[in-house]
Amino acid sequence: MNLYCSIRFTIVGMVLLLCLILPSFASAEKSYKIAMITWRGETEAERGFIDELGKSNYRITFKKYHANQNRRKLQKIIDSIQCTYVDLIYVFGTTATKIVLSRVKDKPVVFNIVSRPVKSGIIAGWDTSKNNAVGASNQVPVLHQLKALKKVINYSRLGIIYNPKEQNSVIQKDIANKLESFLEFELKEYKISQKSDVLKVLPLMKGAVDAVYFPADSMTKSLGKEIMALVNEFKIPSLSAVESMVPEDGALLGLVPNYYELGRLAAAKALQILQGKKPADIPSSALDHFKMSVNLKTAQKIEVQIPMSILVMANKIVR
Repeated sequence: MNLYCSIRFTIVGMVLLLCLILPSFASAEKSYKIAMITWRGETEAERGFIDELGKSNYRITFKKYHANQNRRKLQKIIDSIQCTYVDLIYVFGTTATKIVLSRVKDKPVVFNIVSRPVKSGIIAGWDTSKNNAVGASNQVPVLHQLKALKKVINYSRLGIIYNPKEQNSVIQKDIANKLESFLEFELKEYKISQKSDVLKVLPLMKGAVDAVYFPADSMTKSLGKEIMALVNEFKIPSLSAVESMVPEDGALLGLVPNYYELGRLAAAKALQILQGKKPADIPSSALDHFKMSVNLKTAQKIEVQIPMSILVMANKIVR
C-alpha cells in the first residue's frame, strides 16, 4: 500500500511538474509573422520596435516592405500582404497609415511616428481607436518647439516649410498658424511637395523671414540636405520636428521625441495584441519626454549665438 501510494504520488508530482513547465515551452514555441511597412526607409523607430519584440518569448518573423514615399508602390505592398498570412501590420507615418487602414480591416495595425493620430482620423481617441489600429505618436507640442526657437532668436516673421500633400504636415502648419497672436509672429508658408520646388520656392525666404520651422514631414526630411543648404546659405535659424535633420542635414535646433523609444512603445502595443487583446481595447500614446538637439557647426556658419539655457537642456550637441 505504501509502495502504491509512493508511486501514485510520484506520478501525480510529475504530471503537476509538466503542467507547470509546458506553458512556458508553449509560450516559447508560439510564432508570429509581422509585416513592417516603412514610408521613407528604416529609422531608429523600427530598430526599437524589433529590439523590444526580440525580448519576448515569442518567435517573430518580420517581413519588411519599403514604400519609398510612393503611394502606388504602397498599394502594391498592401496587395502582397493581403495575399499572405500575417498576424499584425506595423506601419510608419501618417500618410502610409491612412492608406493601409483604408484597405485593411481584418488585421491588427500598429502605427508609429504619427504626429496627430486623432486629428488625422486614424483613431477615434487616445483611449480607444474604435477600429483595428493602435500605436505610438511622435507628437511634440508645436508651442514648445516654437518657444524653444524664440529663445535663440526673437523672430517676428516665421517661415514654415511643409508638404501640402501630407495631412500630418498641414495639421502642424495649422497649429503654428493659431499661435501667431500668442507668440507675436507672422507665419509665412513655403510649400514643398517635390524636389523641383526647393529651388523655386526657398529663394523667396531670403530676407523675408527671421527663422524657419520644419514640421514632422517625410518629404522635408527626404530633401533635408538640399533644403538646409539654402536655409543655411541665407543664414536663417531653423528648428526641426524631425529627429535626424539636426545631425544629418544641418538644421540648427531640434525638439523631438526619441525614435528608438517610440519603436519600443509601439512594440508594447504589438505584444498586447499578440497576447490576445484587440487594438481598440489598447490606448494609443506618445512619449512624455523630448530631446533637444543643437548643431553648433550650423550656429557658427549662420553666425547665431546659442544661449546657455538651450545648451544646458541639450541632449545632443553637434560640434
